[in-house]
Amino acid sequence: MEFNDLIFPSPKPSYDYTLSGLYYIDEEIQYHRSRSLIQQNELKTYDGTIKVTLNQSDSTRQMSQNRQTKRIVTLFQLEENLRNGIIVYFHANAEDIGMCKSLAYLLAAELEMASICMEYPGYGIYHGQSSSDTIIKNAYQLIEHILNNLKVHESKIIIMGRSIGTSIAVEMSIRYKKIRTLVLLSPFTSLCDVIKENSFNWVSKLVKERFRNLEKMHKVHCPTLFIHGIKDKLISYQHSIQLMSKCSGFTHLQLFEGMTHNSFFIDLHIISPIRQFLMKIQS
Repeated sequence: MEFNDLIFPSPKPSYDYTLSGLYYIDEEIQYHRSRSLIQQNELKTYDGTIKVTLNQSDSTRQMSQNRQTKRIVTLFQLEENLRNGIIVYFHANAEDIGMCKSLAYLLAAELEMASICMEYPGYGIYHGQSSSDTIIKNAYQLIEHILNNLKVHESKIIIMGRSIGTSIAVEMSIRYKKIRTLVLLSPFTSLCDVIKENSFNWVSKLVKERFRNLEKMHKVHCPTLFIHGIKDKLISYQHSIQLMSKCSGFTHLQLFEGMTHNSFFIDLHIISPIRQFLMKIQS
């Protein structure tokens, strides 16, 4: 059984089409389509050759088209830092890109990089139904867009995931082996392991296992940072310890006593250890 509604319990949207930084990518054709049209009233390509000013009716028509066509919805911030690299963030299953906007912005600002967060189908303004296959497919297309359209070298990409987003991040790091680093925030060994630890064992037998992080970690060769809260009651920090033991690349585990699954300080628990880890792998 799939239990998609249980695995991807999309929250009430925290944003709408007017959110600054929205960036759309066609699911099949990879090119820049729109970027915060209501706020900025412009559409441009990243080679700087085309710049089209839209009026309000054009923006309204664009939003209507977005609802009808299949486009990957992302949040693209601090694009002026793109030359330094980009942080690709895959969020947890009970939040949308509007809820993690501050985290992504602060990460990019402090590390002087750009950031992009991918929305999941059924979340926020992205219509559709989430499944592991759909999200992984979208993630591949997002990375390809970054490489081929935004012209960012693979070595300048940091891939980061939180909770269920760590599975997507792991998949991407296996495919794109030359990324700068992989950051896993509150990762898990497998979905069934989490269900077993938080409910009756029989429930895990009804769920199709699609996120086998532990089985795949030996395929991860890039520098990998694990961040986990010791007081995380949803996903024990023991998951990070097990995952790190199987990783084939340079690793570091950062455990925090005062951090839980959903309660943490962005600067202390995330930005600071990432900055230290980047300095370590550069030295």
